[in-house]
Amino acid sequence: MKIFAQAISLTLLLLLGFNATAQKDKPTSQEVSKAKKLKSTYEDEDVVISDKSTEITFSRNSKTGKVEVREEIVTTFFSIAPRADIGYSTGYDNESSIEKLELRDKRNKKMAWNVMDEAYSTESIFHNDYRVKYAKLTFPLQGYERTVTEIKEYKDVKYFTTDYFVEPYRVMKGTMTITVPDWLIMDIKEYHFGDNDIKKLSKKVPNGNQVTFKISNLNPMKREYRMPGNSFIYPHVLYLTQSFENSKGEKVTLFKETQDLYNWYSSLVNDVTIETADISIKVKELTNGLTTDDEKVKAIYYWVQDNIKYIAFEDGIAGFKPDSPQNVYNKKYGDCKGMAILLKTMLVEAGYDARLVWIGTDNIAYDYSTPSLSVDNHMITAIMVNDKPIFIDGTEKFNSYGTFATRIQGKQALIENGDSFILHKVPQATPDFNQEIYNATFKIEGTDLVGKMNKELTGEQASSFLYGFTGMEQDKREEVMLKVLTDGNDNATIDNVSAFDPTDRDQTLKLTYDMKVSNAVSSFDDNLYLELDPVRYLSNWTMDEKRKNSYKMSNTRVEQKTIALELPAGYTLETFPEAISIDNPFLHVEASYKLNGSTINYTSKIKIKNRLIEKSQFITWNAAIEEIKNFYDEQIVLKKI
Repeated sequence: MKIFAQAISLTLLLLLGFNATAQKDKPTSQEVSKAKKLKSTYEDEDVVISDKSTEITFSRNSKTGKVEVREEIVTTFFSIAPRADIGYSTGYDNESSIEKLELRDKRNKKMAWNVMDEAYSTESIFHNDYRVKYAKLTFPLQGYERTVTEIKEYKDVKYFTTDYFVEPYRVMKGTMTITVPDWLIMDIKEYHFGDNDIKKLSKKVPNGNQVTFKISNLNPMKREYRMPGNSFIYPHVLYLTQSFENSKGEKVTLFKETQDLYNWYSSLVNDVTIETADISIKVKELTNGLTTDDEKVKAIYYWVQDNIKYIAFEDGIAGFKPDSPQNVYNKKYGDCKGMAILLKTMLVEAGYDARLVWIGTDNIAYDYSTPSLSVDNHMITAIMVNDKPIFIDGTEKFNSYGTFATRIQGKQALIENGDSFILHKVPQATPDFNQEIYNATFKIEGTDLVGKMNKELTGEQASSFLYGFTGMEQDKREEVMLKVLTDGNDNATIDNVSAFDPTDRDQTLKLTYDMKVSNAVSSFDDNLYLELDPVRYLSNWTMDEKRKNSYKMSNTRVEQKTIALELPAGYTLETFPEAISIDNPFLHVEASYKLNGSTINYTSKIKIKNRLIEKSQFITWNAAIEEIKNFYDEQIVLKKI
């Protein structure tokens, strides 16, 4: 009995101790009041960052001869909702490490925290060395506070390139302090500060210079479908490390100029061992009997597209250094760098002047006037014809020779040229390069429209269709075909689709098929009412005005329709929709109906002229879409004779 009593007493003591601890961590009335006030202002938010402090310092490693970076980030989260659960995550790779990651309460007492550590993977990346540490943060009451301290170290300053001020949560206030020692030459370049409350202070400190950015009330970052890349919109700094003085007093140049960046890239390529025995045999086989240069180049390019599977592979230096072309050839897969160097090697074997090309896709805001590893994320090939490059991208499976994906069009490319380099922009295609052209004849059968449709696809409209079609398992391809060719019209069905060759990149993709649109015709008082356009292109593309970011179309394009409707016996035309004409910075639209004898001819041409629709332009865009939708909704009326 005495033992039992002692056990109860011990349990009570523990519970009382826990309760006292919990009481001390419980929000005060002032903190709850502050949380409620913030919640009334930011209704859609549950947690804010009440304070964030970032300290960045640099040191020299005499063993490796490299400059190391230490970044300490202290983030205090404050719950403004009655209850909230959020995640915290941070990443590292072979060139960095997380030295500390801990959680503390508002009394600065360390808390138990279940931190997970996993390899990062996505469907687009086959293998990489990137890992993520992540954990859950729970706020049981309004006004709760939790502080995360993270220390991250980089082994080489060249991989330390950017810092963003924004977070997934509103940052009420914070500082970022960068202390640059005298022996390190670094330019800190600012982007998109704009109307954001970010103030910069600079001062001299012992043995160096210190830059501090003070921030206040920064809106949370938000990931949205088809938004521009982060570097186009969010406030951040880019660290341009030009050179440093090592412990021996010697100057070491990193990326002072574009030439330095090119020299480093070139050194990685020069380290690749190239063996061409098997590759040479394949090149001779592919080009045997071909007479023109275009034929030979196409044979090599298309073979790589058809036979080398593209996978993303990012692992330390392998994120920048190509695999050997013979490895890619033998394995039949490679990343963009591996495919680029294989294409170059094969073209050189065929006697052509082929070069490697570094380039940033349209997700990156910088060009090569900014010498940084952040400036590019892709590698392609160029073949020099009359001293001008024709770009070739082996990762674009359905591109024809001489055409380029939208993601690199207009982007500055860094082309190898021995000890020097060439800067050249990838040509920008016009909207007419990407076309969907419909030609159809319909007749009325009961309440249905039935007829034959001819559809032509060019440019990225064709490649997008082919990616979707060939990427599906055989038993699901019919489903993809139905969805694409009916353009999402649930009342439409197709049959007798013509055969096509997805590997014939040099021909326009042409599809012929029978189409039936059920319940397209209604009757009332001996009149027939119908809408003739089964596609209704853009009718559902209204921009949500609550959206935070601008919208970036996948490409510019043209959608064109010519549809003929045979008047049924015993009926004449009563009315049809009035023609519309729209011209604004994004769209040019012309659509109209005409009666020719016993046939109604409908023509429509919609051109998307500009990919980027700024948030401030949503009203203009939506007004145009509403006008297009109203045109589609207007019905043809046929009167019984």
